[in-house]
Amino acid sequence: MTQLTSRTPWSKVPLYIDRGVIVLNKPPGLVCQPSSTQNEADQDEDEAVRDDFTTLLNDVKGLFDLPTTPYSVHRLDKTTTGAFILARTDRTARELSRQFATRTVDKTYLALVRGGRKSFTETSGEIREPLDFVGGHVSIGTSAKAKFAATDWELVGSSSKAPISLLRLKLRTGLKHQLRLHLAQCLHTPILGDTIHSKSEVHERIRAGTKVPKDRMFLHASHLSFMRYKKTGLNKQFRLGVTSPLPVDFLKICVDMGISAKLEKREVTGGLFVDDEPVQEIQDVEGRWLL
Repeated sequence: MTQLTSRTPWSKVPLYIDRGVIVLNKPPGLVCQPSSTQNEADQDEDEAVRDDFTTLLNDVKGLFDLPTTPYSVHRLDKTTTGAFILARTDRTARELSRQFATRTVDKTYLALVRGGRKSFTETSGEIREPLDFVGGHVSIGTSAKAKFAATDWELVGSSSKAPISLLRLKLRTGLKHQLRLHLAQCLHTPILGDTIHSKSEVHERIRAGTKVPKDRMFLHASHLSFMRYKKTGLNKQFRLGVTSPLPVDFLKICVDMGISAKLEKREVTGGLFVDDEPVQEIQDVEGRWLL
């Protein structure tokens, strides 16, 4: 697995920029938020994560010649790929943080999971299982302090060659490891490469039919949309959407397993959208698609 460092060319990572927002195509292995570890034994690692994250923000600042370092307004797990938003100004950071807090931001993920068509009694569904957080460990909630967690899922396709399926997920709440736990513990179809919530070996037919990279989890933040505002006009508010193209290794597994035809074109190539209509630029916010 290739990790993004300050030596990685950032010109290959940004997807979209406007006067207030930058959206990156996060690669696997990138820690995209400062760690909050309080354990004294982990302080050295915590500082390394924080320093690395600061370096990456400074790299983005330099790439676009920004007057200030961009702000992080949400998180993605280290092993998750896909659309990741940075705010260019403090004002935009506050507005985006408010949208995340009020669940105005729409978040769609794609996941390759270990389980064939017989693993699913339905082709779509809702998971409403709370999560417990104890000492940094996350589990399906049973205590009075468990937090509400909601995931909607859709079966995009299952392979006829091996017990592997592609799911499209709507993240209704955004708790740590929510998707990973809901898929592993509620649907009993763990994400391919998730070694925390599934300890069993990958099925031999999956290994025989495709290459599964080591230390790689196949969960992709495919699409994010949020509200932006024009300076003039009658309808100043619009929904800006960014779709992050699938990583090459993710797409190759879909091809090898015979399920790539089930993907939407935008999920493969990525794209920029205003109220779900494809565009290349958004003049009202000085926005442009960078791929």
